[in-house]
Amino acid sequence: MSEKKWQVSIYTIHQLTKKTQDVYEVLGDSNNSRIEKVKEIYKLLEVEGRYKYKLQDLENLRHGEFELFLFYRKHLKGVPPWKEFFENHVTANSAIKKIPKSYNESFVFFLYHTKKEKLYAISGGYGFFVIDKHIVGDFGIEILSRLVKDKGDKVLQYAREIGLTSGISGTSKIFRKEYNFHQNRNFGNVYKEILATADKDILRKLGLPVDEIKKCLVKDSFKINHSITYIGMINLVNKLDSIIDNEANIIVNDIKTIDSRRNSELVDSLNTYVLETIWGNRQNEEWLIGNIELQHENLEKYTFAYEYRCNRNIYNNSAILLMQLIEEFRVFEKGRFIKYLQRSQLRAFDSESQLLTHATIFNHIIYEFDYNEESYFLINGKYHQISNNFKDLLNESCKDFIIQNYDNGLDKPWGNIREGEYNLEYKGEDNTIVLDTIVPENIELCDILKYDEDNIYLYHVKKGFNGSMRDLTNQVFIAGNRILEDIKSDYSYLKSLYSKMENKDRYRGQIDSEEDFLEIFKQSRKLILVLAVKDDSTRDRELQNIESFSSNIAKFALNELVSNMRNLGLEFRITQIRSS
Repeated sequence: MSEKKWQVSIYTIHQLTKKTQDVYEVLGDSNNSRIEKVKEIYKLLEVEGRYKYKLQDLENLRHGEFELFLFYRKHLKGVPPWKEFFENHVTANSAIKKIPKSYNESFVFFLYHTKKEKLYAISGGYGFFVIDKHIVGDFGIEILSRLVKDKGDKVLQYAREIGLTSGISGTSKIFRKEYNFHQNRNFGNVYKEILATADKDILRKLGLPVDEIKKCLVKDSFKINHSITYIGMINLVNKLDSIIDNEANIIVNDIKTIDSRRNSELVDSLNTYVLETIWGNRQNEEWLIGNIELQHENLEKYTFAYEYRCNRNIYNNSAILLMQLIEEFRVFEKGRFIKYLQRSQLRAFDSESQLLTHATIFNHIIYEFDYNEESYFLINGKYHQISNNFKDLLNESCKDFIIQNYDNGLDKPWGNIREGEYNLEYKGEDNTIVLDTIVPENIELCDILKYDEDNIYLYHVKKGFNGSMRDLTNQVFIAGNRILEDIKSDYSYLKSLYSKMENKDRYRGQIDSEEDFLEIFKQSRKLILVLAVKDDSTRDRELQNIESFSSNIAKFALNELVSNMRNLGLEFRITQIRSS
């Protein structure tokens, strides 16, 4: 009888928790008996607080460099609700009544490489759900990075990605023809799952027949659509073990999202570091303003909320909300201070007291920091580790944009005055309208509007190139999207904007009539949105030398806005406002 074949998904067990570290320690000690090793591995198979998997006797406990462990579980399934649905409508002899019980069968097969000291796993049935929190989250993707020779190789057939900003949202892409990683580049997105073409070169590296091209599915596991025997399975694991030891040929993900289930000890350490850092700087207003931002993952609703509430207190200005909250909490002792950050709910409401967003204060925090020689973003309660390669690409991308799209339209220096006072310095100039704080539909078109015969320039003015850039770039995108909709329809937004402008003493009279104001936009002038940034550092830095700015979150937000504006079909530029 020919041996059965099966397509397998192969995982590897991490060493990030005390439990998995103990497993590796026991497996790595040759003085330990097999019984001791089995007992330790068994601890990875906890189900609902109990251990229900049973060790199975294998004819061969080893194969090559691998020590093998097979665990099996048969468990009674609950009666499915659809059985009762038909209960009174079938005869007593019907099979649906004769088979009152059903079972699920599951297994987990562990392969421990005794020389490399690595533990691999293969599962079936519900076995995956037992080992899920113990596996390396990007094992399959790391394998692919070593199999693909170059980012130009057209291997992508399907990709599932998550984005770093504006919420951690998922995107799935199916390609009609194979794409390469350059063609699918979406800066800052993280690949979570890839279906790739396995050509003859890849198949040779895997030790598989090259008679026809295959596909491999990579995520937290590695799977190829090629059925293999039991021995073939062990040989494939051995090949993957050799491949993962090599340097990656390409970098697939420059950002790594830290999975709190699989990296719970790291996340706990990062949480402790962040909270204690904020505690240590609670009296340092300059540090807090320069390093911490509060933003809900739904930026649009949060940013344009009418008011914010926390612990029965009401706040009306998101720009100073962090300092107001810290002022409330800094009187507490350390434990209570940290508890308030972790547990207090911050809620955003509209003008009619309808709830818009809510989350803990901690889950509003945007913070970039270094820990144990690694760089991290904390964004809305999730940690993201960023590579040096990512930083280099980010600087290169931002610098290229700034050099090619620099604007010189705001020439007044910004001294020691408020943003609103600076904007008003342009009031009265020819072909210029100041619109700062005028927000019909809770959308600010711009701070300063300038126009000439061919173009309309919408300047969004901001002090500080830091984490708060996420908020500003989101506002710019919303403004661009709204003005495009308005020009294509009935100009209702612009009419409301003019009405609100005329109702404010400091802005009234900048243009003769609503008709003249609308005419600016009706003359087929090109819309150009401009991000105008004043550096709040004491050092003399130039945006063109973007490497001198430390905030990778700000750079990332800028890069994302460039892409979003391109998708809208709007021209976008940037300028730096001088201090003197």
